[in-house]
Amino acid sequence: MVKEDSVNWHDLKKILQDTDKNELIDLIRDFYEQPAENRNAILSQHMKGKKSDWVLESFQRIIRNEFFPDNGLGGLRSDVTSKAVMDYSEGSGDLAGTMELMLFFVENVVEFVNEYGGIEEEFIDEGCEMLRKFCELLKTPEGQRFYPSFKARLLKLRRESNDVGYGFGDDIAYYVKDIEDFFEKDKQVN
Repeated sequence: MVKEDSVNWHDLKKILQDTDKNELIDLIRDFYEQPAENRNAILSQHMKGKKSDWVLESFQRIIRNEFFPDNGLGGLRSDVTSKAVMDYSEGSGDLAGTMELMLFFVENVVEFVNEYGGIEEEFIDEGCEMLRKFCELLKTPEGQRFYPSFKARLLKLRRESNDVGYGFGDDIAYYVKDIEDFFEKDKQVN
């Protein structure tokens, strides 16, 4: 048996080049059917520079499933949700899709708290941090063009988080107000 770390990329590449196409497809299928991390790696690497709604939706399902799975209770694993956003962002380079996932995550945190009355503090912290990063991206020259498509959702997020404790509702109100001021100031300059 070959030691796992004894095969370098050069050797593996030769083996793969000599492998039948159908065998490679089977190998990738087997890899894909393993833990979600493998699937996310394949999806994010495959879509470099491509816009694909079904790929974005698959990453949204990963996030949604942590909060509201079809059966049972969600896992509420912040490492899974943040990794989904990071994998999509790094794999696709799709700014709009990345921002969509970021806001989608924050919306799910708020929905979960409103539905069940509480959540682990790390999700509150991660929700605040995700919204902060989202707002930073929205202020960039590349991100500013997406404000009209996110504006209504940001306002709704502020309304729905109004009674959320932990200071989370206050943080959301602050970030949304800051974004409104930023774009209002930008309008006055033009």
